[in-house]
Amino acid sequence: MAMATMLQMMGDTLKSLSFDFPPSHQTDFADSLGGAWFVSPTQHALEIVFLVPLFTGMTIYFGNRAWGKHTEAYRLLNSKHPVPKASILERIIVVLMIGSFGITCAHKTVTQTLLFLMQPCHASALLLIIVMVWPFKQAPLIPRLLLNIYYYTLWGTILALIFPDLRDHDMFGEIFNFFLEHLLILIVPMYLISNPRYVTLPPSLDMALFSFFLYAFYHSPVLHLFSLWSGYNLNYTIVPPALGFLVETGPNYRYVMYTAALLNMFWTRYLVMENYHNLVRWFRQRSKLKSY
Repeated sequence: MAMATMLQMMGDTLKSLSFDFPPSHQTDFADSLGGAWFVSPTQHALEIVFLVPLFTGMTIYFGNRAWGKHTEAYRLLNSKHPVPKASILERIIVVLMIGSFGITCAHKTVTQTLLFLMQPCHASALLLIIVMVWPFKQAPLIPRLLLNIYYYTLWGTILALIFPDLRDHDMFGEIFNFFLEHLLILIVPMYLISNPRYVTLPPSLDMALFSFFLYAFYHSPVLHLFSLWSGYNLNYTIVPPALGFLVETGPNYRYVMYTAALLNMFWTRYLVMENYHNLVRWFRQRSKLKSY
């Protein structure tokens, strides 16, 4: 009885501090922006209490194992060596990335949904821009680490292209820019992983788990709390996407999404990115042999 009372108090407290969402039975799956109490306030509170410390601790733990000062990855990320100048193609890519991101910002400004710039795909576009324009002589670890983390999270872009959520893309050019942005953040890493200007760490279990828990931490508490405060369904923290199999899982849909994210980290980096990287190196070696 005392436990039930405490849980009810936790739910009531979180609900009082959150946006005034409609009840779960009023969930509108035609709307991708707003949410409802699809997940009960009590469950939201429990997830914040238990998942946030877990994600925080595991991010620190696997981060230290993956690229702590005692690791070879740390040495590679901080290595000092001449960095070739950016090619014309790379500069064109930067312009395209900045242009697409600028259009996204304009659309979000007009629709008063700037908070949706926190969506992982928009954050990924900004991350890649930062990586490509970063002055490598200053703190090279930052852009190198960001890029190598992104190699594990590329699956989000692939899924966004397979299951595009265009429910609230009504403005002129918004759908075109959606596909342009997602194609860029899919293709650009393929270009960067084979570019001698950038350092690529070999795939590792520790790095995969660090990337997963960092991604999970960005989801909760960051996006989770912003969603509860604003009423926006940022990265489906409040209501699942309009996909039947996820909706049918009910309030536990996020656990399915976390599990899928964990598994996706591995095939993205080990299967897609590593095989592509090896293929590029093979073609380069073959071209050098032919030139002799």
